[in-house]
Amino acid sequence: MGVVVRQSVKSVIITIVGIVLGGIVTVLSMRYFPKSEYGFTQTLIKVTVQASLLGLFGFNYAVLIHGQRYPKGHPNRNAFMTICAAFPVIFSLLITVLFFAFKGKILSFYNTGDQQMMSQFFAIFPLLTLLTVVVNWLSAFLQSIQKNALQNLAQEVLFRIVYIGLIICYGMKWLTFGQFIWLFLAAWSIPICYLLFIALSAGKLRFTIKIALPKLEIKELVRFSGYHMLTGVSTTLILQLDAILLAPLAANGLAAVAVYSVATLAISMLRNPTRVIATTAVPSFSIAYKEGNLRKLSHLFNRSCVNMQIIALGMFAFILLDIDFIQQVVAMVKDGYGSIKWLIIILMFGQIADMISGFNHQILSVSKYYRFNFWISVGLLALVFALNYILIQDFGIYGAAWATSIGLIVFNIVKSWFVWKKLKMQPFSKKSLMVLLAGAIAFAVAWLIPQTGFQYLDLAIKNLLLGGIFLRLILKWQVSDEIHGIVMSIKNKFAR
Repeated sequence: MGVVVRQSVKSVIITIVGIVLGGIVTVLSMRYFPKSEYGFTQTLIKVTVQASLLGLFGFNYAVLIHGQRYPKGHPNRNAFMTICAAFPVIFSLLITVLFFAFKGKILSFYNTGDQQMMSQFFAIFPLLTLLTVVVNWLSAFLQSIQKNALQNLAQEVLFRIVYIGLIICYGMKWLTFGQFIWLFLAAWSIPICYLLFIALSAGKLRFTIKIALPKLEIKELVRFSGYHMLTGVSTTLILQLDAILLAPLAANGLAAVAVYSVATLAISMLRNPTRVIATTAVPSFSIAYKEGNLRKLSHLFNRSCVNMQIIALGMFAFILLDIDFIQQVVAMVKDGYGSIKWLIIILMFGQIADMISGFNHQILSVSKYYRFNFWISVGLLALVFALNYILIQDFGIYGAAWATSIGLIVFNIVKSWFVWKKLKMQPFSKKSLMVLLAGAIAFAVAWLIPQTGFQYLDLAIKNLLLGGIFLRLILKWQVSDEIHGIVMSIKNKFAR
């Protein structure tokens, strides 16, 4: 668990930096881009994320999870890595062909006013899909050898710094929108080169033209990857279907996507630590399950869940405390984003449900029940699609937010039930109640404290009180050994 904690702490720090940079990206995008252009960039990113999952065909999960079966020095490791790299290349090229084959059909989904922009930059979609496949595959490889912090640095920090520079250049009118988009595409070469350098330096990335794996093993590998691809597509769609469907279904098309994307920035502050800690924990989960040590697996699962609940409820309290200030900042940057406050609140319901229920998805992914992730994802995807289709047309961006939150709540209730039934594990414990009580007390004190009349001073006092009381109670009640160890380590360094 020590490696998991160290990598998690480093990754969370990098993620926090990434969130700050992401906030800068969002503020600058709101300031400089018309809504239609900003909406296009968000649609581009979300569509290519989905297409890249198809291109990877789940072999990023094979590298991350099955890679533990082929450690460095294993006679079949190079063959395993070759297979895991070859299939994504083949499927990514196929996705590229399909993009152009169905170009007319894809464009027909969008509003007449948005079709010209979509057509003008249509070639960017398959190209960015290919680059995203490479980035995600290399990231999975580094996660498999427990170098999570380094792989997070590529996307969370390096790429966003370049992205900010491009937006500023566009805002200064040094670039046209077309030039910005093509340079945005070229900028992906930076994280790719960085990740490739780290992967090669680790000495564990080797390929071979001689495939020595038995056919039965290859067949199982393809089946495992295929199920994880379908699960990944379904799960990601549950989270992104709202934004993807807004462009064709909402009355104001890409402009609605722009407003909605700003609201999702606050939600990403909640979601990113989940993703980081989850990918850090998966290799340890996989090793414990492979060893048949279910007691160890349960122990890792419970500790990880408590830590995630602390992060989830703590960040939820901070966002709720600062929600009016967030709305004010958005209004100061640009008019037309007045619906952000309630969008954030609605979306938080679903995201909190996803986080406090722990790592059910990851536990199932490393177990023999990994297929269940796919079937439940498909069922929930159908529900979310139906909800989005109905609610977006009736309630616009608010309908999209409710559809996503309802889907996530149902999704996690079902998964928690299945994990308990099959593996006798569940994410909630007495410590979960302690976390909830600590968060409620800290929030109540920060919310009820009298105001000084100076907004920024009040904001600082309330946030410091919230964080200080919450952390103090977590430490006093000994809720998390990991957080206690981190705090003591910091205190010892300052005491020297």
